[in-house]
Amino acid sequence: MNALFSMFKRWLTPPVFEDDAQTNRAYILHVILWALVAVPVPYLIYSFFKTPEQMGRVLAQSLFGEAANIIALYILRRGQVQAASILQAGLFWLFLTVTSFTGGGVQSEAYLLGYSIVIVIAGILLGGRGASIFTALSLASGALMMFAYSQGRLSPEFKSSASTTWIVSLLFFPVVAILQHLASGTLRSALRRARRSEERYRLISRVSSDYVFSSREDAHGILQLEWVAGAFETITGYTYEEYVANGGWRAHIHPDDLAKDLADTNTIKTNQPVVTEIRFRRKDRSLRWARVYAHPVWDEAARRVTGIVGAVQDITEQKQIEADRESLIRELEAKNAELERFTYTVSHDLKSPIITIKGFLGYVEKDAREGNLDMLASSIQRVNKAADKMQELLNDLLELSRIGRLMNPPSDVPFGQIVREALEMLHGALDAKRVRVKIQEVLPSVRGDRVRLTEVVQNLVENAVKFMGDQPAPMIQIGAQGLENGKPIFFVRDNGQGFDPQFAERIFGLFNKLDPHSEGTGIGLTLVKRIVEFHGGRIWAESTPGQGAAFYFTLPITS
Repeated sequence: MNALFSMFKRWLTPPVFEDDAQTNRAYILHVILWALVAVPVPYLIYSFFKTPEQMGRVLAQSLFGEAANIIALYILRRGQVQAASILQAGLFWLFLTVTSFTGGGVQSEAYLLGYSIVIVIAGILLGGRGASIFTALSLASGALMMFAYSQGRLSPEFKSSASTTWIVSLLFFPVVAILQHLASGTLRSALRRARRSEERYRLISRVSSDYVFSSREDAHGILQLEWVAGAFETITGYTYEEYVANGGWRAHIHPDDLAKDLADTNTIKTNQPVVTEIRFRRKDRSLRWARVYAHPVWDEAARRVTGIVGAVQDITEQKQIEADRESLIRELEAKNAELERFTYTVSHDLKSPIITIKGFLGYVEKDAREGNLDMLASSIQRVNKAADKMQELLNDLLELSRIGRLMNPPSDVPFGQIVREALEMLHGALDAKRVRVKIQEVLPSVRGDRVRLTEVVQNLVENAVKFMGDQPAPMIQIGAQGLENGKPIFFVRDNGQGFDPQFAERIFGLFNKLDPHSEGTGIGLTLVKRIVEFHGGRIWAESTPGQGAAFYFTLPITS
């Protein structure tokens, strides 16, 4: 008994499928079939009491209808929704046709009401084509009945009683109401899904950092932007209308990337998708990077691309991170190379005074034992000189290591003041060599560490004085000329002995001295280069032997 009840309960439960559309269609068919199963029962009871003479015909019709509905339910539960729909509509139409031909013809309830119901069912389950087919069949059936009337094969006198027609309407009208409810329910469900989809689409468009697009080929064979969605205005700064009016995609690409974009377009025209990275200008004229995913719209009949669909992603921040990473890698590589040179140079340059100290300590011991005070004093002097040399090297190395680690807060300062402060500290050396310094009257202000920038000028001027040579009228010029990447180019130029241009890079190396007998440790220009680069500038040198040297460097201007 329980098994029978469970089976009946299963048959009363609409089947469910993975496809929502198929599940919805199966539910409608399930309701229709059970409604039609229930229709014959009250009609049989009415016929038994009111029209017993027609009981045989009504019973045969009802059994045929019930069998057709049960078969359709079985096929539906097997998952064949389309087949069950066609079978139900077809058998129901056949049942109504037989009933009409054996009853009142075009005047019967089966024709007047039944065909309307079967057309509605076909439309709901099979779509517009199904409704059209059953409408045509019903009209053809009516025409055939009319022909049969004209030939005397059907009696036009046969009419159902008013009570019979009313009873049939009581049965059919609820079926029509159910169909209307199912149809409107399907429509409401579709509208709700559409609204939800639209809301999800709008939400995704608002939160998405990308935008999608579609382009179509116009009458002249030129691809024109058709529509956009997503973060279009956020990425470009334009509305769709403004963007199109300002020339569209290619009008906003960086000029250096136009050739690349053309090559990508030609690739797409061969029906191949493209993923590319390209620069473009926003409405505010800022330069941005975009990653573009472009897919061709292929016209199989014309054998050509008629449009492009794709997505655009702003990757400016990602590009900046990659550039910073590459810059850091290059900087680390340079630091590593400098560290290797530093290690070699320090070990070499510090070794010399250590050897001197160690050697002369032996002489000091020997002279002390022998009581040779003159030689003892000379040896001690050499030891002190070597120790002083070592101390100077260590002080310069310590100063170099502090650049970038120990800096003063940046400030805006006129470069002329920096020059005057540096020259004040070199007043004695300049007077001793009778060097005349010519300073440009108008110099821009810069932003940076005032103390360190003074060291830059001081070291460059000191270097010029040191290598002035035999120049009878020594002169140093300090000024500014032009811009590089928006930064003023300063110079310290002398008319001294100069140097071979092939050493223009080497002179900035750690402890690199073109004249090994000159004063100092050879770290001054390295210090200058480190300070300038820390401020975001660059430094270089130009020279012709015997005609002086010029050192150029850039610094950031005031904000």
